Amino acid sequence: MKPYSSVVSLVVLLAISTISEAQMITEKKINVIQVKSRNFNEAPKKVFIKNFKVYYQMIAEAEKTIYGGRQLGGGSYTGNATARLAVGVEGVNADDLQKLTNEIFNGYVNKLKGMGMEIYSSKDYPNLGFFEDDELLDGPRINQEQIKGSLMVVPEGFSYHVKRVTSKGKEKQGFMASMGGASQSEFSSSFYHKGLPRVSEELEDMIVVDIAINVPSIYLDPKSALGTVKIKGGAYLRLENARATYVSGKMKQPGAASPDKGLEILLTDPVAIDGVFAQQDFKSQASKKVTTVPSYAPFFTVENSSVELTNSITCDAADYTREVGKAVNEFLDLTLSKLEAGLNGEKVK
Repeated sequence: MKPYSSVVSLVVLLAISTISEAQMITEKKINVIQVKSRNFNEAPKKVFIKNFKVYYQMIAEAEKTIYGGRQLGGGSYTGNATARLAVGVEGVNADDLQKLTNEIFNGYVNKLKGMGMEIYSSKDYPNLGFFEDDELLDGPRINQEQIKGSLMVVPEGFSYHVKRVTSKGKEKQGFMASMGGASQSEFSSSFYHKGLPRVSEELEDMIVVDIAINVPSIYLDPKSALGTVKIKGGAYLRLENARATYVSGKMKQPGAASPDKGLEILLTDPVAIDGVFAQQDFKSQASKKVTTVPSYAPFFTVENSSVELTNSITCDAADYTREVGKAVNEFLDLTLSKLEAGLNGEKVK
């Protein structure tokens, strides 16, 4: 082995091995799906990044209603009770999130290059047949329409295709990707419904990558009992629903949409991110109002009780970007260690 190659290999191993020292993301928190993963050593040393998106939750809202009506036995009536709670994040802004995403993406790309890979995106293949009717979008890009309450951030220097962008700014990825809502389709398995095998086939079996990561900041817990409705909420920063998909080639069967070889890592349990938000909890509560009227009264009204609270959880931008970046990078490093095993001809577990 040449000295230069030895140095590169050492750098990559050191970068990826940091995952073994961390305790945030363990094997118990992920699900690994693989198809002939040991055959990745047959794939070209080229990577096409189809998608790379990080979602940061900035606001959460909940509303819960219990309904009233005539009570058993006659003359008592109750109104509806509605509780609402809205919690927002303060201290970190869109520019901070864009910078953080750029750093995460550039670090990920550099690690792939350290593994000997050439890196491409849609800007390098604007006329790819699979994207013939699609729209090309360029980062940096922030979209607040994709998932309610979250900012979808695309890194600077990265380009990708979408089926179309609606008048409200929401990106559409096709029929199958729209089923179940954006949050479900974005973070569920992408072996089949995003066309990764077809893209790889068109690129002569280049490894195609699709990554989506979700970083919620807030929890909301609505409950109702005995005529009272409550919503609790507050700070809960975490990594959740993260997914990284690696596909090379397409099964040699007519009409097949399955990869010839593939690897997908899904985060199955939330990973708490500490050291950013103080412990903050809020509550909204409302109870039914009861009215008793004479049996002869032809008309009556019952007051509806409604409570709405608006709260914020605050953080320091430097703390947020440091700790969130650490968690996201740890997940991505774990996926690269799995890919590295496949590239070495080992079955990924």
